[in-house]
Amino acid sequence: MRALCLPFFALLLLLVNTGAQAIVLVAAELPPYVIQSSHGKPSGVGIEIMEEAARRLGEPLTIELMPLPRALTQTIHRPDVLMIPPVRSSQREHLYQWVTPILDEQFLIVSDRRFHPKALKSSDLKNLDVGVLRYSFGQHLLKQRIGIRGETVADEQLNAHKLHRGRIDAWVAAWNVILYAQQQDKRSSQQLVRGEVLMNTQLFLAAHKDFPFKQAQRWQAVIDEMRHDGTLARIIRQYNYQAPE
Repeated sequence: MRALCLPFFALLLLLVNTGAQAIVLVAAELPPYVIQSSHGKPSGVGIEIMEEAARRLGEPLTIELMPLPRALTQTIHRPDVLMIPPVRSSQREHLYQWVTPILDEQFLIVSDRRFHPKALKSSDLKNLDVGVLRYSFGQHLLKQRIGIRGETVADEQLNAHKLHRGRIDAWVAAWNVILYAQQQDKRSSQQLVRGEVLMNTQLFLAAHKDFPFKQAQRWQAVIDEMRHDGTLARIIRQYNYQAPE
């Protein structure tokens, strides 16, 4: 009897081992790309893009939400994960496998028109208090371009609040992040003055350096397909996302 059972258990083990394994997506909490919803299920333009890609690939997707600094670190140390939505930069180039761009974005300086009604330039910032998200690409730009660290916060909505209160003179971040944080702080975008654009760039789907290359190619191909058939544009429109012109 024991001998008869062995083939059955071997077959069962094979079926379990060859089943679809959930892809782990490390998602940095950066609204509107990745939003921690009140009911627990994450949302955001980046999340919707990845969920649609996973549906087309027929692969389960496990989403792990975490702050940006932790997401960046986790992806360096976990070879089985994908990550959204980092900016590809010279500083990060060697740290990750850059699978494919998912969104176009623009980093710029903004001010509150009550305090700084004229558009600010990068040359103005050395003598001003500048708000920036800790460990963000905006902070990297400030240091690289202007040589200042800025006043860092853990949440961009704090920058919206501080700008309104006059506690900072300028705010450097991605434009769509600024718009979302301003909305969440119940402030009008008309209150903002757009200053110098520091960089037009792209947000990426990235992975650990040792993430399987063929698997990464499948994700790249399906997101390219979504770009060409208009799915990306449809998802972006739902979030009133403003891509750089």
